[in-house]
Amino acid sequence: MISHWPALNRVVRRLSLKGASVVLLSVALSGLLVLAGTIGAYSLLGHFGRPFSRESIEWANFGAYVGGVAGSLLSFLALIAVAWTVRLQYEMLRRDQEKQTADQHIRWLDGIYRDILDVLHAPLQSSGGPAPTTAWAVLHREVEQGAANQNMLKPRLEELLKLLLQYCEAVAEYRDNVTKYFDARIYRDRGARILDRLKPFLGVIGTNWAPTIEFCDMHLKGVSTRQTPEALRRKTRD
Repeated sequence: MISHWPALNRVVRRLSLKGASVVLLSVALSGLLVLAGTIGAYSLLGHFGRPFSRESIEWANFGAYVGGVAGSLLSFLALIAVAWTVRLQYEMLRRDQEKQTADQHIRWLDGIYRDILDVLHAPLQSSGGPAPTTAWAVLHREVEQGAANQNMLKPRLEELLKLLLQYCEAVAEYRDNVTKYFDARIYRDRGARILDRLKPFLGVIGTNWAPTIEFCDMHLKGVSTRQTPEALRRKTRD
């Protein structure tokens, strides 16, 4: 997902530069029209024509006329160009700030997710043999629940649920603070898959962890309040 940001920035920059090119071209053409109109009006008023005057005073009058009439209009057009350039720079700075915020949240999410995977794949003592199993194997029904040492399985799942709560909170923070152009579904889906695997083991962990599961589900769903608990009655993953 991080790789999406350079592509997004390229699109934004391309659109911004395209808009800036249109504005600057419009300003330049408007400036030419102002000059052409000013000179044309001077000629129509009979002050200038062919043959061109050889008198310096008439050229001085012409220069004063052009400067007085077209100068203010050209200054106004230049101000528009400067204002647009400042606006473009502000937009690019805002996009860069959004990218930095997204990168910080992504590093946070990826760090917690690595901790979750470490807990899932850490060796877990078996109850009936020397070969260890893992919480991953138990949650994915690769081995029977009874195959794992129950005294070790419970604290392992509790640790997993604590990390999952942190992960779900990070997803909610990510959703609330990162631009809409950046999609968080892949991170939400990761948390939802693990949460759905944990729900059937609430009896092992203890019913006092039911609110934690509910909070995880609410964070992933983007819900701040609920009238009644519902996470245990359905899947979190869509």
